[in-house]
Amino acid sequence: MAALVKLDDPGRSLFWTAPAADDSELATEDPLALDYVSQQLGLQLLPTLTTRSTRAQAFAMVLYGLALVERAIALYHAPVTVESRRHLFERWERFWALATLEFREGGLPRGDPDAMRGVQGARAAWRPGKGPLPLDYPLISRQQELGNLGAYLSPLRRANLVLDDLRPSAAALDIIDAFWDEADNKHRGRYHDYALLALQPDASKIERSHANLTLARVGEFSRLTSLTERSRAQQQRRLYDALLAQARDPITAAVTSLVQAAVRLDIDSAADILDAAVAGRLGPVDVALSELLVTARRFGDAMAAMLTTFDGIYAAIQQEGWTASAAKIANAVLPPQVLAELQHAGRRLLDAPRANLLRGLPMHGAAYMRLTEQLIGADPVTALDAILGYHAAVQRERRRGEGWIRSEHGTLVLLVTSYTARPEADRFPSYKLSAVRQLLSDTGRLSSDAKRRRSGAKDPP
Repeated sequence: MAALVKLDDPGRSLFWTAPAADDSELATEDPLALDYVSQQLGLQLLPTLTTRSTRAQAFAMVLYGLALVERAIALYHAPVTVESRRHLFERWERFWALATLEFREGGLPRGDPDAMRGVQGARAAWRPGKGPLPLDYPLISRQQELGNLGAYLSPLRRANLVLDDLRPSAAALDIIDAFWDEADNKHRGRYHDYALLALQPDASKIERSHANLTLARVGEFSRLTSLTERSRAQQQRRLYDALLAQARDPITAAVTSLVQAAVRLDIDSAADILDAAVAGRLGPVDVALSELLVTARRFGDAMAAMLTTFDGIYAAIQQEGWTASAAKIANAVLPPQVLAELQHAGRRLLDAPRANLLRGLPMHGAAYMRLTEQLIGADPVTALDAILGYHAAVQRERRRGEGWIRSEHGTLVLLVTSYTARPEADRFPSYKLSAVRQLLSDTGRLSSDAKRRRSGAKDPP
């Protein structure tokens, strides 16, 4: 029977090397499902948006693409089905990504403001030169989930801009009509005709020019930064109104106003924005919203403390050579002061005005609140057992086994050795406030004074 043998120095015996993907669409592993709970809470604060819907021009790109699909269905006699619409949209998305690469001459490093979802796949397909480019390349793995349609469809539906069958609604027509430019640009039709070529069912390649219009020009007019770089003030206003200012739910507009006020005061982090909002420094807040803000702030503190604890447990076992005494790990990771801080954050969360909202969330909300209750008054060993038990239950709920750490008669065994803890600054949830800030920037709504201060520029005399 095989037995585990403790290595004296695992770091010298085993190692993995792999470059970080330039365009990873996957989030850091969430061992306690707290990202999921925070997203559900964030949905209460900003019902219209998601954590992946962060760029205003991407909203416009998806809307225009869906409208283009309807034209292609009629022109090319494609099936009038949701699946057909998805397939044709993906052709448009690949064309649009190649156009951006063409304009940027292939230079789209990770983190670039023009780097779209699937940039790695587009870079692999793009080649310098004058020859045609492929249209049938794989843009992104799990395309339906991680592509732009998957990322933006839900908020577009919540904003009443897209119907259930993937057709744009009448409310989106002004945004779609102005996608390439305003009505006074008499050449807009050429961009539309060029894009339609990419949706031909039998087209496997696209030429780099059509009717005296280059693919690079298409990219210049439609890339993610085109709203700001081309000073598209009217289109920016349409998107701002549709997504934020005139959102179907009033709370999105209210939270947007808070974020705008925070920008004017140079308040950046989600925790600081929540504090300032609750204190009334960002403008009036009604009672219902204030209760949500307080609850979000306290959950964020509890989440950060819990992730820090779990990461400490994991790292301590790893340093011991993947097996360690449970009592030793508990006392090392949860000394009295640390355990007291974890319990304090838990008590504040349990006393939050909307704590019952968390208990009623689907999947992991109620289980996490029960864990929080179990930790009140627990000693280090009991707290360790409760945290690992909750982690194992999360993994079972996800159908991923029994958890990463197994307890065997007082000994902890590390079963999954590839986990990388997130930086401390990322343990407090963003609640989509950073997404709002990016949308405000894309739509030209950030204070020029605040932007000047962040850039280090001096005020004019």
